[in-house]
Amino acid sequence: MSSRAEILSLINRYSLALDSGDLDGFLDLFADAVWTFDEGEPNRGREELFKNVVSRVIIYDDGTPRTRHLSTNIELEIDEDAGRAKCQRYVMVYQQTDGFPLQAIYSGRYLDEFTRQDGGWQYSSCTIRDPFFGDVSRHIR
Repeated sequence: MSSRAEILSLINRYSLALDSGDLDGFLDLFADAVWTFDEGEPNRGREELFKNVVSRVIIYDDGTPRTRHLSTNIELEIDEDAGRAKCQRYVMVYQQTDGFPLQAIYSGRYLDEFTRQDGGWQYSSCTIRDPFFGDVSRHIR
């Protein structure tokens, strides 16, 4: 698999893990990485990210948060020699629950960084900027 395809797969796994309710799988993506929301404190590794962010996600009876994360406008720069890559993208999150019709609840600009380790790519950081909020009352405690 090419570096570009492998990194795009990581980006997709971010969304798919969250949307399917696989919070452990999402946390695995950041085991050795930093996740930062806007101007907040960086969350380093699984434990901090779970405690400060993921534990607040509302999970419904079907085992999911009833969301769809969509990544668009993906700009990916890969430095093969250095084993580093950067990505800029927009993310839009939609949600639907009983009594809450399908609607956009969030949008943000994501600045991702990746490193190649042991022959494979992994997240080194995800920084979210310029958030727009809709009604997130059914998504985050």
